[in-house]
Amino acid sequence: MADLVTINKRYPECCTLNAAAHIAESLGEPLKLPDSLQKLLDEHWANSEEAEPDLLQLFELMTGSTYKQVHRDNTYNHESDLDCFYVWSVYADANCPDWCWRHDVFVVVEMGAGGDPRYSAYGAAQIYRLDDSCLGDTGFLDLVLGWWAAPIRETYDPTEIDSLNDRLSIGYSSNPYYEMESLLYAKPIWSEKRQAFLVRFKDTPYPVTLVPHAPHYGG
Repeated sequence: MADLVTINKRYPECCTLNAAAHIAESLGEPLKLPDSLQKLLDEHWANSEEAEPDLLQLFELMTGSTYKQVHRDNTYNHESDLDCFYVWSVYADANCPDWCWRHDVFVVVEMGAGGDPRYSAYGAAQIYRLDDSCLGDTGFLDLVLGWWAAPIRETYDPTEIDSLNDRLSIGYSSNPYYEMESLLYAKPIWSEKRQAFLVRFKDTPYPVTLVPHAPHYGG
């Protein structure tokens, strides 16, 4: 599998999260579909009138319940460090009160091919089943990188930057990098020796190393 995080040593704001690896880590392996349904998805959107009836029938055969699409979005519409945008949809049982915390939902992912997402070609839908977990616990909904600061010397007290690392974590703000940038004296500088960025924060008593990290996967 490709590395989850690609570091841009010159432009730290351009570090990226590998979209394909992110999907695999959070959702696992896609379902093997019947040939007839796969052919429809090769040619049509998953929610099209050509493909969706067969897709819903498959979900009902697998679960014994009636399913419907409860959410559809494009990652391009949100703050994201992904290296590729994609359309994703959630299918849950018809009486689902909250798809984010529902077991046994299906997630449909249609990967973009670059360029303007309004006109880009999108790949055939991949279907994932979350039968034993909730989407909100998988890490799939986190589209940005977090950042982790560590003392540059072992003699420095790491607890002095605990609150700082909280602010750089995924979920504290919509974009951890720009949250971090507002706290710095100057832009991070890459160190080959330490394989990390070197920075000095305004409210810390010592310089720190800084590295981006992927979301936490698996609850």
